[in-house]
This record gives sequence, C-alpha cells and structure tokens, in this order.
Amino acid sequence: MTQNVQNQTTDRIEWIDYVKGLTIIMVAQMHITLGTQEMTGATHMWLADFVEFARPFRVPLFFIIAGLFVSRSLKWDLTRYVDAKLVHFAYFYAIWSVIQFAVKFAFASYGNHAVSFTDILLLPVEPFSTLWFIHALALFFMVTRLFKNVPPIFLFGGAIILYAAPVHTGWTTLDEFASRYIFFLAGWHGSKFFFDVAAFARDNVTRVFAGSLAAFAMVYFFVAAGIAEKPLFGLLAAFAGAIATIALLSVAADRGKLKWLSYVGKRSLYVYLAFFLPGAVTRIALVKTGVIENADAIAAIATSVAVISPLVGAILIARTPLAFLFTRPKSCHLRQKPQLRKTFA
Repeated sequence: MTQNVQNQTTDRIEWIDYVKGLTIIMVAQMHITLGTQEMTGATHMWLADFVEFARPFRVPLFFIIAGLFVSRSLKWDLTRYVDAKLVHFAYFYAIWSVIQFAVKFAFASYGNHAVSFTDILLLPVEPFSTLWFIHALALFFMVTRLFKNVPPIFLFGGAIILYAAPVHTGWTTLDEFASRYIFFLAGWHGSKFFFDVAAFARDNVTRVFAGSLAAFAMVYFFVAAGIAEKPLFGLLAAFAGAIATIALLSVAADRGKLKWLSYVGKRSLYVYLAFFLPGAVTRIALVKTGVIENADAIAAIATSVAVISPLVGAILIARTPLAFLFTRPKSCHLRQKPQLRKTFA
C-alpha cells in the first residue's frame, strides 16, 4: 500500500461510504424483493431481475470494501484486534440473533424461513438468516490474522481453489467462506489497485462511464446466459461489476452527487442489523391489506422503509437504555493495556 493510501485512512473516504451505502441497500432490496415475490406469487418482477443482475458482484463488493483497510488493523496488538474484529461482531451477532429469532417465531406463518430450537443451538457455527454477513466478517478477519505472514500467492492460490471447488456442504459458514474469502483477500492485497481505480475515475469521467457500461453489459450477458455461476465467469463478473461500481460512485462522490448514499454508508451497520424487521412488517402489511397490488411497488416501498427506519431508530434511541442495540457498551469491550504517549525532549 502506498504512502498516499495510508494517509487517506486517517479520515473517512467519501466514495467508500457511497459504496457501503449502495451495497447495504442492495442487500436489503434483495431479501425484501425475494420475500415479496414468494409471498405474492408474482411470476415476474423487475426488482427481481435487478437482484439477479447484481448477484455476481453484490456480495463480492461488500467483502472487497471490508478488506481494504485490513493491512492497518493487522499492525494492532492481538487484544485490540480481537476486540475490534471478533468481539465487536460477536456482540451484535448475538444481540440481533435473539431479536431475529423472536421476530421469526412471532411471524412464523408469514415468513419464508422456518426456525427451530436447533437453529439457536447452532448459532455459533451456523449463522441465521441475514446475519451470516457479520459471522463471515469475523471469520475472515480471524483467518487473515492467523495467516497474515503467508505469502499472498499462496493465500490467493488456496482461495481460488476453494472458490472453484464445488463446496456445497450445507453449512453456511463453510460454503460462504469457500466462495467469498477470495474477495476479502482482493480488498486486502489489492487495496492500492482499488484506490487507483477510484482516483482514475475522478479524472476520466467519460472513459469511466463507457467502461462501466461495458462491464455491466458483460455481467448482464453472463447472467442471462446462465454462466455467471461458473468459476471463471463468476470471478470476471464479480470484479467487473465491483470495479465499475467503485468507479462510478467515486465520480458521484467527487461531484457531490447522491450524498445521501454517504449518510447511509456511514451508518450501514445500523441498516444491516435492523432492516429485516421494518422491511418484513411493511411487506406483510401491504400484501395482507391489498392496498397496493403491484409486487414491485410493494418491494420498493418496503425496501425504503427497511433502510430509513434503522437510521431514524438509531437517532431516537441514541441516548436511551436501548442504545446497546446499535452501540457496543464499554462493558463489552476487552480490557486493553493503556497506550503510553511518547514524549521527546
């Protein structure tokens, strides 16, 4: 990583927040759209078409961005690293798993996921529903710490083999690790490349728009042809879509457009943790009341509510006893040695 990139890590980088914002919205939109389609029995939805189009690069982009600054955190001592990259995620995973289970049981007749007591017992090793992202992030960070001194060529070699291998054990943890870790590695060891792409985009807007259009066209063709799930084409589609998205959002951030994406991105954890509840309630209410019959409209409204509600909720409970839902209490941090300031004569 160059000195220029290292200096940028001291402050928030706008285009990264844009990407985080878009990514979490796409994740919420995917879950709500598929749930709406199943509940309504709709045979065709344009939002479902978008879900399929974005499938090759939606999650890879999420993990690429997550890996961009891992080099910096690998320099921390073990206690600080475990606190930030394991305990942090484990805290929210535990809290929101309980909430999700309660909601799933309460709305068992309306949901698209059956739950059982066995699911609760397996939570440490088998993530539930949407929370697998957090579970995977904690695992990725721990594996990365363990193998931080292994030459990148060996790490990429192993990750590519896992990606290409038909790993379908039925266990989410193993299957998702095999198919996703390659992208976290790419963010880690390819961080300079992605920052260079963002910088290039800001100075070459016309070429970037043309290139991004071509990249998305390729992704669309791979999906339409049914080859996006094949290893080689899957990697091409994942990186093409991710790079195009980063480039376009870097331009948007530089031009001050779509600034609301930055707001969402800075608070993407809030949305990720809580979008399922307002999204599900809105979707079920709209379908059951029949106020709106168009499945796309139902999914679009429910997605908007799902994204906005956690942002508003986080503000409302920030200074209340419920703040622990979005903010990890100090009592849940690992005790760390005080950092001694260096003084110079």
